[in-house]
Amino acid sequence: MALAILLTISINALAQTDNEDNIINEDNIIDQRLQKCLDSDEGQTTSGMINCTIAARDAWDIELNKYYTLLMKMLSTEEKKKLKIAQKKWLLYRDTEFEFSSTVYHNLEGTMSGIFVANRFMEIVKTRALELKEYYDILPNEK
Repeated sequence: MALAILLTISINALAQTDNEDNIINEDNIIDQRLQKCLDSDEGQTTSGMINCTIAARDAWDIELNKYYTLLMKMLSTEEKKKLKIAQKKWLLYRDTEFEFSSTVYHNLEGTMSGIFVANRFMEIVKTRALELKEYYDILPNEK
């Protein structure tokens, strides 16, 4: 139970932003699904929390790819090249950060390390998805 509370507090703290647009908020459907999963009986175990968080990370990855695709459809040729380069570099960052954070958290003792790793992975993907969504939202387009 304490683990669920800790993860919930972490997620809620990360689910807010200082910017006026409130791009990240508690009303986000992925965050709602994650919270519902964590609140379920299955989400009360370490393995359940990890599985809930992995499902949220996968949902954020779908959002990331959705907005990448939408952006690529609306950008000029030169802008597409720059986004493609940026995304390749972000993927390198993501993979390297996943590897590093896995090492750091797995060096910790106890069952919480798996939860921390899953949450860190989710937050990295979520951040990039929201960045791409923000670009999409600010660019003029025929949505």
